[in-house]
Amino acid sequence: MSTIVFSGQEQDILIKRKPNLRAKRLSLRVSAQDNAFVLTVPPRTTDSHIKAFLVRCTPWIEKNLKKMFHVKHLVPGEDILLHGAPFQCILDPLRRKPMLCITTQTLRLPPRCSQSALHDFLKKMAIEKLTPYVVKASQTLGQHLEQVRFRDTKSRWGSCSAQKTISLNWRLILAPADVAQYVCIHEAVHLLHMNHSKAFWKTVEELCPAYRDHKKWLKAHGFSLMRV
Repeated sequence: MSTIVFSGQEQDILIKRKPNLRAKRLSLRVSAQDNAFVLTVPPRTTDSHIKAFLVRCTPWIEKNLKKMFHVKHLVPGEDILLHGAPFQCILDPLRRKPMLCITTQTLRLPPRCSQSALHDFLKKMAIEKLTPYVVKASQTLGQHLEQVRFRDTKSRWGSCSAQKTISLNWRLILAPADVAQYVCIHEAVHLLHMNHSKAFWKTVEELCPAYRDHKKWLKAHGFSLMRV
């Protein structure tokens, strides 16, 4: 993963070099799953050709950057899905911090609720709901799990380090529960396979038979989650 800068903003760009001759030319697309630009590079393409190609694509890149970084603020009257359950954001003058009311299916916001405070609330909810998925998957695989972290990232849904630490994007709490669970399982399987080999995907399928559907959902709706 490399980084490019356009309009004063850093943005991840995933460079995929094709070892065979199937890729005849440079191509650039947006990946909703990675929230990044993906550049496909044919064999024997030089760095100077890549730079020149990106310069020519500048108008297209800046146009799509606006889509990728258009922030969606949660305000009273807004509807939101939390772990697959629908809630409506409402103003509650009596509250000092955000609170979920399961009975009324509402997310109650105080009069002065900053987006950072709301993000902290959603992050805590993600920790509570998603950590057990990772723990269960690692135990099922018989793998040691050092730590689960939740991060605010715009480039990926999760990662697994060689030190057995799994990091997850707290915005997964905004996804359907099955989709969030798939990402947790995906990263837990990396404790066993630090790659995306056939053995890796076979293990993922054993723990999450419908994983392909969940990948498609993230690809189609990932942008809307990253905007929050």
